Amino acid sequence: MRAWVALLKKDFKLTRTVFFVGLVINLLIAMLTLYMGRQADHTLLIFLPLAVAIVLHVLYVPIIVFISLKIEANQLHLWLHNPGPASTLLISKIVNGLMMLIISLLMLYVMSGLLIIPKFNLIEAYWTDAWISGLLIFLHILIISIIIGVWVLFLWALYQSLKFAIGRWSWLVVIGAVIIPSWITALFETTKLYSLVTKWGSITYDFPSFSIQPIQTYTGEYLYTFIFIIGLFFLSAWIVDNKVEV
Repeated sequence: MRAWVALLKKDFKLTRTVFFVGLVINLLIAMLTLYMGRQADHTLLIFLPLAVAIVLHVLYVPIIVFISLKIEANQLHLWLHNPGPASTLLISKIVNGLMMLIISLLMLYVMSGLLIIPKFNLIEAYWTDAWISGLLIFLHILIISIIIGVWVLFLWALYQSLKFAIGRWSWLVVIGAVIIPSWITALFETTKLYSLVTKWGSITYDFPSFSIQPIQTYTGEYLYTFIFIIGLFFLSAWIVDNKVEV
């Protein structure tokens, strides 16, 4: 455990500059929102920068993972000679990105609350809908960001395993590894089998304060996504352990 914590600290050091720059950008976005609040007539429009910044956090984990892997690629022989399995090395990068994402997203949520509450304190008495919708968005940003982050791991591992065998053509394989599985997944999601596997454990969220249709999610979809993430992660680790050479 102590060795893995040391790996996590190393990954943080590799990407901390990007993390701190991101926090500064969050502050600048909050300042832009304050400025727009004084200049704009449309009250909801002023929160557009914050909303965009929150949604763009789905790219946080993949960006952090990519930067960390890119740095590791410069000294790949040292990284691969680590006594631990590749899964230990790779999970450290995902956890590091996830921790940074949570901190940055919480910062934006707090700033959003401080700016929104004085203007919208009459929307609902106890802000129940706002809290639930905020948590739902938070959860799905984390899930989507992890999915993209694991895809980055897989594509990087695939590229590293092929670059000495087929050279620059490895990029075509990587591109194909993005397009073909996406096409197959899109086809699968239109089948009855997909519905059978995922459309169970219905959870309905109703937000009467927002005057929108109820939002329905399924426990099966979350489980399907979790299995996909775990499978793709361990496939990436297997490629690094068995196919990547220096």
